[in-house]
Amino acid sequence: MPSRTQRASRRAGRQAEHGQVLVVFAISIVGLLAATALAFDIGRFYSERRFLQNAADAGALAAASALVRGESTANAILDARNVLARNFLTGPNGIVPPMPPATGSEVYEPGHAGDPRYLADGILVSGSDVRVAVRNSVPYTFGRVVGFDSNAIGAQARAGLNGQVLPIAVRRHVYAPGPNVGATAPCPDNQTQYLDFFSTANTACLGTETDPSLRAEPSAGAAFDPVTPESDPTSHGPVVVILGQGAQPQNGADFRGFIALDIRNFSSAVSQAYYNGVTPGTNSNTLKSMQANWISTGGYPGPAFPPATMPPDPADQVATMSGNSTGIAIDAVTSRFAPGDEVLVAVYPGIVHAIPDFTLAAPASISLPPTGTVANAGTLKLGRNNSFSGQVTLSTLADDADPANPMVLGTLLGGATPIAYNPNPATPSLGSGTNVQLQNVTTSSAAPGIYALWIQAQAGSPFLTTKVEPVTLTVGTIVRDFTITSDSQALEATTPGASVTFNLTLKNAPTANTNFGGPVSLSIDGPLPAGIGSVTLGSGTVTPNKNGNSTSLTINTGTMASGRYRFTVRARGMNGDPTPRSVTHLLPLEVDVPPVVAGNNPVYVDIVGFAVMRITALDTNAVWAYAISPVIPDPNDPRLRRGQAARLVPWN
Repeated sequence: MPSRTQRASRRAGRQAEHGQVLVVFAISIVGLLAATALAFDIGRFYSERRFLQNAADAGALAAASALVRGESTANAILDARNVLARNFLTGPNGIVPPMPPATGSEVYEPGHAGDPRYLADGILVSGSDVRVAVRNSVPYTFGRVVGFDSNAIGAQARAGLNGQVLPIAVRRHVYAPGPNVGATAPCPDNQTQYLDFFSTANTACLGTETDPSLRAEPSAGAAFDPVTPESDPTSHGPVVVILGQGAQPQNGADFRGFIALDIRNFSSAVSQAYYNGVTPGTNSNTLKSMQANWISTGGYPGPAFPPATMPPDPADQVATMSGNSTGIAIDAVTSRFAPGDEVLVAVYPGIVHAIPDFTLAAPASISLPPTGTVANAGTLKLGRNNSFSGQVTLSTLADDADPANPMVLGTLLGGATPIAYNPNPATPSLGSGTNVQLQNVTTSSAAPGIYALWIQAQAGSPFLTTKVEPVTLTVGTIVRDFTITSDSQALEATTPGASVTFNLTLKNAPTANTNFGGPVSLSIDGPLPAGIGSVTLGSGTVTPNKNGNSTSLTINTGTMASGRYRFTVRARGMNGDPTPRSVTHLLPLEVDVPPVVAGNNPVYVDIVGFAVMRITALDTNAVWAYAISPVIPDPNDPRLRRGQAARLVPWN
């Protein structure tokens, strides 16, 4: 049994332990209270941050909306300040934030004075770009216990104008150049005679395409009336179809107002510029979905168009979409807009264009005796598209890579002009094309065999265009021949630097059972394009046979610049005739390195400006609207802001 002394010692130990617990508890409760106090203050700061951010967002949108309405920069800033003042009255902490400083006294982060990205307190409006930065000082409540005083809280918001030009091009004129016989104001709504869609409806029929002095510029005028949308014709333009059935221009029924903003520049067949992921290989369904998406999601994101010039330059040329693709664009408009809404559209003169181009179809072959003259050696055809209006000059080029070629040796007489082309120059025609005769071709002791010549067709207008096609030249009687073909005449590299592969087949000719009788060497004519990676022939020597003997040609595009390149496969062998004869065939192949056009529809319109139009009606076939602004060359002109909408954008 413990003694009295031991029991007393134990009681004293337990009392000491109790005292230690009390000390630890006291220290812990102080820390817990401090953490709780800080958590409370931090919650207040977060609330203030959200409050200031909402106020800044509202102020920035208010200023941008004022710009949309056509207000001045000063009024836009005033609208932002008014919205901030109203928002500041309902703060979560009962502390009214100070208003941003006046214009010219903005506050920036240290070391970045004047840089909008570092605005700390103030309102900036530059063009259509709005920045609002606000801040407030919120004192600590419980944090004062641990020595904290106050915390500076700030928020920033930036707004811009969305709804840039929609992928819609509207005719400026119909039945230009005017004038209408006996035209007087007010003008009837008669779109079978001259009208300017971007003048007031009452004056649209007056004057001419180049003389607008009798016409008045349209404006927004009275508020839109859905019951009588054509009311007040003294201020707005005539009601017209801007998209769909009824928007066809005079010379292009397949175009109904839907354009591909991501394909521009049609100054030549290989000059197209592509944007937003569109490539020459983008199929039509993908392309039309992309363009319709620009309508339904708020407008084209850019790159923006430069101010239009007169006459239009390549920067103003935009691809048109097929009329069959317009339905998806109409659906996008009806999903986003309603009568009375105002939109920003591109404007074109009312005529669609195509890249001026002609075609050269050389004869399959020319047959000549070793010595003699052939008065009519064959016929070639020259065709053209609707935009080509020039003449084509024809000439003959030697196959310099073949030292045995009669034109190289001079046994094909006439020097640089061994073939007379009649007519020459020739005017290509639409449809089946213009026939050109190859006349008076003379040989003198030419060695029998099968060779090649090049026929060159050159047009100097509207820009220098040269086309060269090979033609087979047969001298004397040749029994055994071969053909060389490819599974594709043109291939596109999926990306710059990628490879393409052609599959080549060599077969007996003139019939499958006519054994050629020897191997054929394959090569690629030089010089090769700069930057090419490699050229690989699966087999440099192939023997033609009855069913066709195959090999492959792989071209790695390396660092080749974007464009279209021609490669000529040369196939040469000695046949099995009693006296073996040299046989040469040329096979031109084309490789496209993106981004270049690769068979896209070369139809385009010239954008001459931009305008704001007010929608009056929509259905599944068409969208109707009238102009409330004139045609303005610069898409950034403040007068076009009515066709846009305010939206928040990232600060940087």
